[in-house]
Amino acid sequence: MNRACLSLILALLTLYTYAQSGYPPPCDEVRQVKLDTDQRKRLILSEFISSCVRNKYWTNDKGIILLREYQNEQGKSCWLLLPSIDDSYKDNPPNRFASFDGDIILVFDADSKQNVKPTVDDKTGLNQCLGQIIGDRVYSRPSVKSRWTDMVLPFTNRKMKEGTHRHELGNGGSLIIIFNSDGSYSKLLPV
Repeated sequence: MNRACLSLILALLTLYTYAQSGYPPPCDEVRQVKLDTDQRKRLILSEFISSCVRNKYWTNDKGIILLREYQNEQGKSCWLLLPSIDDSYKDNPPNRFASFDGDIILVFDADSKQNVKPTVDDKTGLNQCLGQIIGDRVYSRPSVKSRWTDMVLPFTNRKMKEGTHRHELGNGGSLIIIFNSDGSYSKLLPV
């Protein structure tokens, strides 16, 4: 009886420990990092995700966060948070990601002007790994970059070259976070 109880207790402890550590990523090309290292960062990420859902930047159960980490001109650590619903990250894939309450955050290194630094690792390997991690959270961009139309321009009777494009102005849900040395932070909307 004691042996059976001891075996059961060891099995439960093993399962509990494994459950606490979570599941490892499905691949090794992209490194998992922890972004919510304190309560303020957890709050920032939680509020940003809520705004993506509330403002419909994420639709049809699609959406990830693109986070650009950089130092501004004053040397302060900053984040530029961008909502995304497509696979545009594939053009310059990052080598780091984070999981936050089931959502995926891709972490890019950027310069002081918020431009993403070019990928130096194998893009194909990074994209294959990120594809496994992201799954169906984003739309695939179409390979054809033009639009057919049967419209004719008024007065000239010439055929239009491309179908209608619709653009909205605004920052698209982007948010800049500036972390101060005293533990506080500021939020800015990019222009």
